[in-house]
Amino acid sequence: MPINSRKFAHKILLKWFTSDLYLEHLINFNESELSAMDRRFTEALIHQVIMNQRMLTFVLDKFVDKKPKMPVYVALMMGSCEILYMQVKDHAAINETVKLVGKTDQRSKGFVNAVLRKVLAYRNESWEGDHIDPRIQAGIRFNLPDWLIKRWSVQFGSETMDLLASLNERPRKMARIVKSKKRTAILEKLEQHGILEEQSEYHRDFLFIHSWQPLLQDEIFTEGQILAQDVSAIFPVMLIANDKPESVADVCCAPGGKLTALRQYCPAGTKIRGYDLNPLRIEDTQKTLDRLGYSDVTLKVRDVSTEEIPKFTHILVDAPCSGFGVIRKRTDLRWRRKEEDLPELLKLQQKILENTSQYVKPGGLLVYSTCTFDSEENRGTIKKFLSKHPEFSIEVANLELSPKELIGWKGAIESFPHRHSCEGSFAIALRKC
Repeated sequence: MPINSRKFAHKILLKWFTSDLYLEHLINFNESELSAMDRRFTEALIHQVIMNQRMLTFVLDKFVDKKPKMPVYVALMMGSCEILYMQVKDHAAINETVKLVGKTDQRSKGFVNAVLRKVLAYRNESWEGDHIDPRIQAGIRFNLPDWLIKRWSVQFGSETMDLLASLNERPRKMARIVKSKKRTAILEKLEQHGILEEQSEYHRDFLFIHSWQPLLQDEIFTEGQILAQDVSAIFPVMLIANDKPESVADVCCAPGGKLTALRQYCPAGTKIRGYDLNPLRIEDTQKTLDRLGYSDVTLKVRDVSTEEIPKFTHILVDAPCSGFGVIRKRTDLRWRRKEEDLPELLKLQQKILENTSQYVKPGGLLVYSTCTFDSEENRGTIKKFLSKHPEFSIEVANLELSPKELIGWKGAIESFPHRHSCEGSFAIALRKC
């Protein structure tokens, strides 16, 4: 008999709250026997509970004097989340949560029922004003750790509240047309499925779509004619592709999105290689290349922070970073990433730049990119690198080839989720003399 949606969600959430594991390592729907519809509900419930945990705790603290055992408390968070954040009928949210608890703890059924009914009454009376009340701590209202609120308040000033609000918005699904020659047929197929929304304003091959579900068995997906990718990923790629490269290395290439874009947009005959530290991620990248039919891209396992590679005219350093730019897609990143992680990330970014910069041929281009909007990881990292490497200078992004509204600090391409229709990112080109 298929496992109940809420029971599966409860199992995953309990593991998440009692471990340091990332959600991507916990969810495996292949073991659940859930229908496609139940999977969507279950996944939404898991993500909403994790994302909104500070506000859920804030609300539950009003009605719970003594925190119950973790399995019961997680169930309370789930029921409260359905009542406050999800379009679930009130009686279903309460009754199904009570049933869930009753399967393992009969004595807690009455307690859970009473608390959730108080949450429901609170929603009807006070929730509309409380969850936007500026007197309530920003970290609670926006469901973020206090250290990030403080950090970004310094970096973004008056824009901080807009940024924080944008990080809780549901990210739009985006696809890249890989087989440009089949563009018309691909667009027609997306129209037939009723999922095509609009083209990205930043690149014609990137499309907003309503859902991936109808495409999972369609040849345009299975045969690699389209790929799930945010348009922000193309910005560093185009800095290289538009510079007439002869040879390109993507030195942090897994899982392969930017690497396949390099293959797609660089001139025919460009030698392209991908390097990554993790052999398993190299295997996954190879599978992506195979699905897209790219047999002329070579992959190698390398620690590019210390090991040698051949010389290239162009090198892409898509650096390990905090990932804050994709926080809307990676729900638990806001909680799993710790303040003490950042110094080590900054050191690693410098080590990779230091090592790989020596393998850029004279006159060539070193492109540094991240999927974060954090200025210390972006502007700060580049300032520090350039202070030690006068042989490199910033090459301003070409106004005719790059979206003008995205060209920011020193001619870098910067995207921010509260300003632009994409995820947060950074890309800058450094010319070697």
